[in-house]
Amino acid sequence: MRDLIVMNVKEASFKDNNLNKYFDPNVEHKHLFEFKNCKVTNPNGSGEEKLSVSFYILEPGKENYPYHYHSSIEEVFYIISGKGTLKTIKGEIEIKEGDIIVMPPNENGAHKIINTSENQLVYLDIDTENSSDVVFYPELEKILVKAKNGFFKTYKINSDINYLDGE
Repeated sequence: MRDLIVMNVKEASFKDNNLNKYFDPNVEHKHLFEFKNCKVTNPNGSGEEKLSVSFYILEPGKENYPYHYHSSIEEVFYIISGKGTLKTIKGEIEIKEGDIIVMPPNENGAHKIINTSENQLVYLDIDTENSSDVVFYPELEKILVKAKNGFFKTYKINSDINYLDGE
């Protein structure tokens, strides 16, 4: 049984993340996917935890993840401090301290957060927990398939095979 959690963003311990170096260390990219995050909850698949909660810090000029949307996970972002740009299917939206953003689990929830300011952008990310998810990257024409058992693969959308291939 999980216990009560109380955490203050100003006292949290953050981890540095650089997706460019992690996934593609020898290639120069147009976008800098670098952030710091602190997991408040870290669902372990037991089914008890229904939310994934994290604090994020984006330094000036950095982005969180490539433009994407989820098929089965809803996301809520609360901007604690700073300002930036939220790229959406409806265009770019300026975001600032006090804003709350709710992303549905479909193409209307496509998003990317970019720190376009001179200061840190700090936000709370709350996601519904699901045993599996397909993440769509419409501009890159690829998908990411994640499953509870640790399966984690990225595919090009146009790489289709026959359902009975190999049978």
